Amino acid sequence: MTAANGKVISDISNGEKRTYLKLEEIPLFLEDLFIVTEDQNFYEHAGVDITGISRALLVNSQNNDLEQGGSTITQQLARNVYLTHDRTYNRKLSELFYAYQLERKKSKSEIIELYINAIYFHNGAYGIEAASQFYFSKPTAELSKAELSFLAAIPNNPELYNPLKHFDKTKKRQERILKQMVAEGKLKQNEYEKLVKETIKLDLSTTIDLYPDYVTYVHQELKNLVASSEGLTKSLQSSDEAARQQAEVELNKRVEKLLNSGVTIHTALDTKLQTQSKTAVQSKIGVNDIEGATVVIQHHTHELVSLIGGKDYKKNSFNRSYQSYRQPGSAIKPLLDYAPYIEETNADITQLVSGASYFPKNYSCGSYGMVTLKIVVLK
Repeated sequence: MTAANGKVISDISNGEKRTYLKLEEIPLFLEDLFIVTEDQNFYEHAGVDITGISRALLVNSQNNDLEQGGSTITQQLARNVYLTHDRTYNRKLSELFYAYQLERKKSKSEIIELYINAIYFHNGAYGIEAASQFYFSKPTAELSKAELSFLAAIPNNPELYNPLKHFDKTKKRQERILKQMVAEGKLKQNEYEKLVKETIKLDLSTTIDLYPDYVTYVHQELKNLVASSEGLTKSLQSSDEAARQQAEVELNKRVEKLLNSGVTIHTALDTKLQTQSKTAVQSKIGVNDIEGATVVIQHHTHELVSLIGGKDYKKNSFNRSYQSYRQPGSAIKPLLDYAPYIEETNADITQLVSGASYFPKNYSCGSYGMVTLKIVVLK
């Protein structure tokens, strides 16, 4: 979710982080790392490497267990995208059929691109870009070869090589796969020695979650928009509780599906004004039990540019700015009538009162004489 200036104000995630890279954005060194360590015959086979499977079957029969899979990159892609990770022969057979179809319908370049974007790097990171951003707080393009090979060590066994718990094991596997690169002629010995000595320093990214008052409201507006577009609004307002609950379940599914598809929500939030509004509410109301809220709309564009839900609002709590349905009464008149006029004409209040041909009236049309007006200017 972004503010009006394009700044990201909230990362919306169900725990999975994904950012897709095209093949030309993926370093060739990383592509070589995965081919050398996972599937050296990738460009020769048609999805299945008989030699690798035969080796795996031999080892598994000797140990009476599924210790090795013998899966090609295409098979791993099929498993990650379409199947489960169950260690059964039925799943393995399905994997072979899916891999065969993938090889028929997609080029090798497309398969390796999909693979590098789909593999799991633990801690919710799927694909190299998400892993790069999570573990090093920078894009893949800025990673050193040592950092790339360190990340490439994780997917083989994400739990075992989780850098946050088993950093030393991940580092040792990095060194092993770099040695494999030397053996396959993809890396010079002197460069290998340099890379294994390079210090790997993790710089974990943090989830962005700013301006909770405004963000909570936008989430609710998104749900309302989805409900309207999917024809669920009437059911959500039904007097039948069962119908309402069913509609709510369906709405949550639709919203989750939309967010999981990968979307950016652009808002009109003025971050500077939001900060000023928050300070004003807290300073004017003080530490007593009185609460308050503000809603600021840019009248030229009708955009909602600031929203404060309470003195010390916490995300997803009661938001007084849009959940507290209270009639503002005559207090709203100066804001809706006089303030925009003064801003547009630069007229002072005395000119407005003495020369205006129109005055807003009370509902009863009664007149109560002069009423004092206090204008607070946010600075």
